[in-house]
This record gives sequence, structure tokens and C-alpha cells, in this order.
Amino acid sequence: MLNFDYQKEPLRDILFLDVKSFYATVECAARDLDPLTTMLVVMSTTDNTGKGLILASSPMAKAKLGISNVTRANHLPKHPDLLQVPPRMNLYIQENKKFNALLKEYVAEEDHLIYSIDESLIDVTDSMKLFFPDTGLSRSEKRQRFAQRIQEEAKEKLGLVLSVGIGDNPLLAKLALDNGAKHSPIFQAQWRYGDIPETVWRIPHMQDFWGIGSSMEKNFYRLGIDSIYQLAHTDSELLYQRFGIMGQQHYYHANGIDRTRLSEAAPIAKEKSYGNSQVLPKNYTQAREIEVVLGEMAEQVAARIRRHGCLTQCVSLFIGGAMGEKNGFSHQMKIPATDNTKKLKAYCLFLFRKYYKGQVVRHIGVSYSRLLFTQSRQLSLFQSPEENEAEEHLDQVIDRIREKYGFTAIIHATSKLAGARSIARSHLVAGHNGGAQGGLDGL
Repeated sequence: MLNFDYQKEPLRDILFLDVKSFYATVECAARDLDPLTTMLVVMSTTDNTGKGLILASSPMAKAKLGISNVTRANHLPKHPDLLQVPPRMNLYIQENKKFNALLKEYVAEEDHLIYSIDESLIDVTDSMKLFFPDTGLSRSEKRQRFAQRIQEEAKEKLGLVLSVGIGDNPLLAKLALDNGAKHSPIFQAQWRYGDIPETVWRIPHMQDFWGIGSSMEKNFYRLGIDSIYQLAHTDSELLYQRFGIMGQQHYYHANGIDRTRLSEAAPIAKEKSYGNSQVLPKNYTQAREIEVVLGEMAEQVAARIRRHGCLTQCVSLFIGGAMGEKNGFSHQMKIPATDNTKKLKAYCLFLFRKYYKGQVVRHIGVSYSRLLFTQSRQLSLFQSPEENEAEEHLDQVIDRIREKYGFTAIIHATSKLAGARSIARSHLVAGHNGGAQGGLDGL
């Protein structure tokens, strides 16, 4: 029994596209190898993590060797046909841009949304009239043909293999992608309003449903809800009382309802915080070395908030111990609104010196929150306006130099000391090798 009159719900033609094992597929394409039959893994180098981590595995590597994207390098099975390549984040970003440029040939800008580096969704409701005018095909067939056309073009021009979820709304398209298309021989699945009892309500595990994680699953279990079917048939008022607006959203989603229209979607909300974290290449035992890295990170995040035109009112510090130790810590402090590098480094060091007890450190994280997006500045009673203005001008000059010539164009002398990480990490993208040479390094 359906809980809604789906005839009254918005009916759109949504394609949710995912590049299969994106990093691994790009590496296969760069080598003229078939991404579906080649065994290849993209593995982070030991320079950054100390042990290396599998970032992506080709479908064949997963199927034959049981490799997942969280496998450690030292657990990687040995096989003569397995290719191991380093990550090239700049290359992946370039290929993502090409992929999304291809999609823009089929839809208007407002009908295209980049979901992640390997997933995008497009609303082809209007485009279908252009590409499949009066062909005698049903709506479902037109959608499938449209998806197939994009799949073939992406494979031919970019060497990318796409899975496509097709739906009457963005939610159904995403669910079709995750629970159907990725396991289909043709890498397509279509979920419609009329199919909800046979598709949405039969998703086997609650965490297979978009937006439900382990914590929410446990909350549902406490209410006696252990399936999407039960969630869809629970009193929506009970869910609202227990979980607020999110409870109602889960109820609507469990019934396949999503009234989002890409062309009318609200702009992306501003960030609630900016931060940076890194796993150190070795165990750090000297407070001085830890403080050097901490100062570098405090400076980098300060530059980020200036770039986004905001001030922070809260500094947070995370210190993670080495493997086998459980004596890390995480603390934060409220501060007067600022984007001043010198002050923010001082706050971070204050937190560290207050709570550090000599433990071995392997992980450091710095974040700034309670952001104010403003150009106003509050003067301090303990600092002259001239001194404050000079420090602000210095930060701006350093930012401009680094933006034009790169981070290493101007660095502090401390970045040359033992344990410093900023120079080594300046060549990384998202914490991994960017493939700075631009060629097929690692072949």
C-alpha cells in the first residue's frame, strides 16, 4: 500500500552518473588498458602515511583479490598481473572537469550538479525533447537511451566507464545508482514512483539507503524500525517528535519522495568551519618538532579563512597518539574574531602546551569555527591600530605572493627545521601526490 499520491509528485527525468572506481579507471585509461578487465590499484605513498593505503581499486582487482579501498599496502595480495600506481590528484581533477564538460553538452548549467569528484547528476527532462523528439519510444526507453548515449561517449572520448541511476527525482536516481546500476551488467538501473514497493522498500540494509549511517540506524532500531519498509510505514509524527525535521525527511525519503529541482536548488551553504589535518610520516616525540608542524597548519588554515573572507571565533586542536597509544586529546577555545596568522598560531600553541603531556604524536588536526563572514575588524585594547594594520597587511602580502608563485615562494625559517612538513606537503593535492610532472609518472 502506497502512502502518497505519486500522481501529484513532481516527475522529472534525472540521471545520476558515477565513474566506476574513478581513480583506478583514469589510470587505466591513461595506459590504454580496459578498466573492467585490468587489475590495478592506486596506492598512496609511504611518505605521507607511513604504511600506504589503497585509494582506489579497479573492479577486477576487487573481484579477484578482494581488495577494498581501505586495504593497507602491507596487506595487499601479491599477483603478477596486479599493477600498483601512485595517486595523481591533479590528473583526476582534470579528468573530472572533462567529464562534467561532456555532461554540459547535454543539459543547461542549472540542470547539472556535481555531487563529488566521481559523481554528478543531471536533469534531462527538457533535453530529451531535443535529443529524442517524437521517436515513438516510451519515457522510460528515452531515459535509458539517453543514459546509454552518455555512457558510450564517456567511454569513447575519455575512457571512463559510467554507472547510471535513472529516477523520477534525484533521490530515486541516487538509490537506483547505489543499489541497482552498480551491480547491473549494463551499469544502468531505473527506479520510478510505481516501483517503490519492489525497489526502495526492498533495500536489504538500512545503511544502503542514502543518508542513513550507523548512528541513525541504531536510533531506528531503538524504535523497532529495522527496514526501509518499516520506516516508510512508521507514523511520521512519531519520527518528527523523536528526530525533528530530519525524522520527517527520512520518512519522506523512505517513501521515495524528493521534491528537489536542480534548477531551483538553493545555493551551497557557507562552510561552518575550515580545517586541516595530517597523519605524520613518523612518530613525533619532540615537542619542538610538533610545534613546528602545528604552527605551519595554523598558518595554512588562517590563509584559507582569509581567502573565503571570514573571521574565526573558535580554535580547535586535535592531537592523535601513535598506534597503540590512547592518550591523544581534542580541545577548543573561544577567541575574539580574527583571521590574523600570528594570533591564531599563538592560540593553537597555547592549547597544545596546556594539554600536551609528552605523548608520542602521529596525527595533528587544526580547525577554525564560529565563522563571521565580514570585512569588519574589532581593535584590541592591547595592540595599537598601527601594529594591527601592519600585521594584516603582512598576511595579505604573503597570501598574494603564494597565490601567484606557489606556497614555497615564501616560507618561515622554521619550515627548514627537522620535522617540518609544509614544504613536502605543498606538492600534494588532497593530501596525496598530485602528479606534478603531468605525464604518466609511475608507469
